[in-house]
Amino acid sequence: MPYPARELAPGVFAVLGDTGRGSEGRPNAGFVVTPEGVVVIDALASPAQGERLLATIRARTRQPPRWLILTHHHPDHHFGAIALRRAGAKVIAHPDRRTLAAEGGEDALRAEWTGVVGAEAMRGFEYANAADRRVTGTDTLRLGGRTLVISHPGAAHSPGDLVVWLPKERVLFAGDLLVEDGVTMVVDGDSRLLLDALARIDARDPRVVVPGHGAIPKRPATLLAATRRYLTGLQSDMRSAVEKGVPMQRALASLPPADGERPVSLNSRKRRNAVRVYLEEERRFMGLDSSP
Repeated sequence: MPYPARELAPGVFAVLGDTGRGSEGRPNAGFVVTPEGVVVIDALASPAQGERLLATIRARTRQPPRWLILTHHHPDHHFGAIALRRAGAKVIAHPDRRTLAAEGGEDALRAEWTGVVGAEAMRGFEYANAADRRVTGTDTLRLGGRTLVISHPGAAHSPGDLVVWLPKERVLFAGDLLVEDGVTMVVDGDSRLLLDALARIDARDPRVVVPGHGAIPKRPATLLAATRRYLTGLQSDMRSAVEKGVPMQRALASLPPADGERPVSLNSRKRRNAVRVYLEEERRFMGLDSSP
């Protein structure tokens, strides 16, 4: 059964994930139809979801998938890639696939994720996120009269982040640099690099921004501003705590506790982000961070 898809511009579609669930819901994906094949953006969270993504594409066009662009290497965005690979797509991705979730190794991550989505959804799984075409700076993909600019914004949300921009249509796929509730995870990234990335997105003045999770905002600037306010406020709070010599646990005392079995719930994201940003500010205060 196909997923819901919204046409953002002629031949440019967002495959809509869950709304109202922040980072916990099924993520968004997208695809661009050209006379020479389809460019797919993200692959969802399992082979079963990847197959449904393919069904969604096939409901709109007979063109085959030519390229799959991965916005990053968290499992909810790439564990469906094997379905696209088997359908003939080659992968465009950043080569840095490191994530905290994968620290225990690929077998452990696969087992852990099977516990999240279920064994049936993972049937036929193989890792398929290694890049055929690597992007570490900026690359331009031209296919069937379409132009897609793919850029690495730095390790903002994760080391392997990519942003996909369609300049003619002014549509931007942000991956998890943006989440519907404005609380982007930086546990695998860096809050300052994320703020820089948001500024570059703002400068493009996109007509439509597709976040990694949740509803597409009516005005991209609104979600960008909300995310920026959250990050700058968190940086300010943690910087003040570090400068006053407040230990991390006391600095986090005003935050609700993380949800033990829900690592990307809103409360968990806020608390885990606070830990990360406290450490960023501590390094800067101690002169261990040479970045501006």
